[in-house]
Amino acid sequence: MMNLTPSLHDCELLDLQDPLRSLRDQFELPPGLVYLDGNSLGVLPKNTAARVAHALTHEWGQDLIQSWNKAGWFAMPLAVGDKIARLIGAGAGEVVAADSTSINLFKVLSAAIHIAQADAPQRTKVVSERSNFPTDLYIAEALCQQHGLELVLVETEDIAAALTADVTVLMLTHVNYRTGAMHDMAAVTAACMPAMPAPTTATLRAWGAGSSRSSSSLAWAKRGLLSQPMWRLLLMVFQQVLQETQ
Repeated sequence: MMNLTPSLHDCELLDLQDPLRSLRDQFELPPGLVYLDGNSLGVLPKNTAARVAHALTHEWGQDLIQSWNKAGWFAMPLAVGDKIARLIGAGAGEVVAADSTSINLFKVLSAAIHIAQADAPQRTKVVSERSNFPTDLYIAEALCQQHGLELVLVETEDIAAALTADVTVLMLTHVNYRTGAMHDMAAVTAACMPAMPAPTTATLRAWGAGSSRSSSSLAWAKRGLLSQPMWRLLLMVFQQVLQETQ
């Protein structure tokens, strides 16, 4: 019987053929360490310490408040978002780096629920996976209690069947943080279309990537689905959060 379990030698041969293997040299890593916890805390790039020191001593220490414009601090979420966009197949101006995963989810889900209730108040259920990241589910549970909605948790294979006419928001994480299983985003989004029709569909399918990728988060809005610039949409979300917390 053929042995399908790769040996250490097999892995080393694959590593030698990896066109990205030289990128390891750009990071501070103890010799011989294999580090696979990048979703929680990424390794330190070798040029980061000097860049942070410059930001502290020059941009903050010398230029002070001028650095919001002079050093580009104000536009940094967009600039970083454009760099991330190249890695995930998005276009320029479609990605914004913002806050932590939990804060971003609270803002987006809060705004989505508000919009959904205004558009279709008869819809009373928020659907998510039972195996979703615990903090994400805590946030969803709290918002459902605040708005008088029911949080329905289902298994992965039952998501499509759960998209009934009384669902107001579907909240999913693209990659499961425990198993690494990845949703077919296009297929799930298409399945939402009959149950969550336009014009609110693009807002109410809340996809998350933060817990499967890192402790920071980003917002990705596909160009063509939006009628407003990204910064204006984020401002609308922020204004909605302020209203929710007053």
